Amino acid sequence: MAACVALVAGWFATGHASAPDHGLLQLDVLSLDEPVPGLQAVDGRPTMVVFTCPQEQPPVRALDPAYGLTISTDPALARAVALPRASACEDGYVLLDAHSHVRYRSYDPGWPSHAQEQEILLAALDGGHRMGGM
Repeated sequence: MAACVALVAGWFATGHASAPDHGLLQLDVLSLDEPVPGLQAVDGRPTMVVFTCPQEQPPVRALDPAYGLTISTDPALARAVALPRASACEDGYVLLDAHSHVRYRSYDPGWPSHAQEQEILLAALDGGHRMGGM
C-alpha cells in the first residue's frame, strides 16, 4: 500500500498532464488544507468555487442548498489555487471547508454534470452529515 501511495504521489509531483498545475500538491482526495487569500466559504458552509474564463457564461447548476456555490473569472485567483488554465477556458473548481481552506481542486470542464461526485466530497468536508440523504 505504501508503495502505491508513493508511486501516485510521485506521478502527480512530476507535473503529469492529468495533475493540476504546480503548487498545492494534492496526494489524495481532500488532502489539501490551504487557506488562499480571496476565497471565502459561503455563510460558513462547505463551498464549491468554479473557475472559468471571463468570456464564457458558465451553465447554472444548483448544488444542494446546504453547500455554497460561487463562480470566479479572476485569473489571479485561479493561479493562486493552482488552476491557471481555468482563465483560458478550461473550467476547474476547488472545494472549501467551512473555514475557507482549499481541500480539493480539479480541472473539470464537465463540472455541471458531476453533481453527485461534488456533493459527496462536500459532504465529507461537512463531516458526512448530509451523505445519508444522497
